[in-house]
Amino acid sequence: MYQKSSPESIQAMFASIATNYDKANSVFSLGLHKRWNQKLIKTIGTPAKLLDLCAGTGEIAFGFLKKNPHSEAILLDFCPEMLAIAQSKGKEIGKDFSKRFEIMIADAAKIPLHAASVDGVTISYGIRNVKEPEKCFCEVHRVLRDGGKFGILELTRPSSFIMRRLHKVYTHFLLPILGKVVAKNKDPYTYLVKSVQTFIPPQELEKKLRDAGFQSVERRPLMGGIATLLVAKK
Repeated sequence: MYQKSSPESIQAMFASIATNYDKANSVFSLGLHKRWNQKLIKTIGTPAKLLDLCAGTGEIAFGFLKKNPHSEAILLDFCPEMLAIAQSKGKEIGKDFSKRFEIMIADAAKIPLHAASVDGVTISYGIRNVKEPEKCFCEVHRVLRDGGKFGILELTRPSSFIMRRLHKVYTHFLLPILGKVVAKNKDPYTYLVKSVQTFIPPQELEKKLRDAGFQSVERRPLMGGIATLLVAKK
């Protein structure tokens, strides 16, 4: 059983779906996640050093590096299997590209970096799996330099009644079936659906960011609230 209160179980879950993760995301989101990812990358700007939390297979970090040829990135995740795929993808892009990023196996709520050591931080589709988001936010505030941005992209519950009904039908009935067909295992995607439905709303995330010390926080719903982009500035 996958439980947010048990990080080890979530780590095992991501390890079990690592090889099919990118393919599954494309199918499950109907390709929308690529557009949302680009919005996050555009919003974070051009920091010289980016820390990508819950980096997974490197979609955000590598997309950022391709658009910013003079920047570097740290890919942090607690799942070695996901980061192994990211490492392979980075090498395939090119030797010079590989020199611009480093892999770090760690907890997003215990970032092993010095204070004020990065210029920007991102986390996509990962904060709802962090056991204590407020600890993660405090850590991000610590490692981020003054003026730096923290971008959060997360799946959320739609605000309108119609969108909520459509979203519920898709996530509760179709997504587990697709998980079994595409990823050969429906259990992780059943958990992921539950994690979206039970996660705190975006306005509470915004409050937690302010409580962590961020002075400016902007919240943008995407596709009627199916996803939400939050941008906080230190």
